[in-house]
Amino acid sequence: MELDAIIQKRTTIRRWDPKPVEKAKIEKVLEAGRRAPSWGNTQPWRFIVVQDKAEIEKVSKASGGQPQVGTAPVLIVCCATTEDFTKKGHGEALQSLIPVGAMTPELVEIVLQSDVFAPYLRGEAVMAIRAGEQLMISVAFMMLAAVNQGLGTCCAGAITPREVHQAMNLPDNILVHTILALGYPGEDPKPRPRKDASKIIFWGKYKA
Repeated sequence: MELDAIIQKRTTIRRWDPKPVEKAKIEKVLEAGRRAPSWGNTQPWRFIVVQDKAEIEKVSKASGGQPQVGTAPVLIVCCATTEDFTKKGHGEALQSLIPVGAMTPELVEIVLQSDVFAPYLRGEAVMAIRAGEQLMISVAFMMLAAVNQGLGTCCAGAITPREVHQAMNLPDNILVHTILALGYPGEDPKPRPRKDASKIIFWGKYKA
């Protein structure tokens, strides 16, 4: 499917066809997320694929009992870690760019000493913000890949991360951010309305 058509077709799915999703299709969705761009190649995302019905129910309860989560054939619990934004983690990510010509040893040192480019210099809160920001780029890639596989998604961000974290018994360094429900659509909703381009796009300068 052409990318433009995928973008136009993507919409939130809340009712699912109960048939299982093939592993190969799930892997293609995850690969799209893995290939997403990230700040300094840090790739701070971690994805937990949940297919067991009992586990899905557990995650659903921890997510406020949202029906589109509890009835989905697959859940991808989308997490981030700030470890990839520590000096060590960020440094290793930057070093990985040297062999492909996107970084030099000298530039690595410059980046790691700049509080503009190195979030660890600005504290844990900024690191968490950057990790979540990069994660959502990856989630967007997965949502589009799902459409290309004939699947639908629902990005469930209205959750209490702490409760999902506890329900899944995750380590402290993993931050739950959102849940991507995935499956074959059981509905064909109309595209949601979008603001007119003239209200959000400005050429040259912003006009109120």
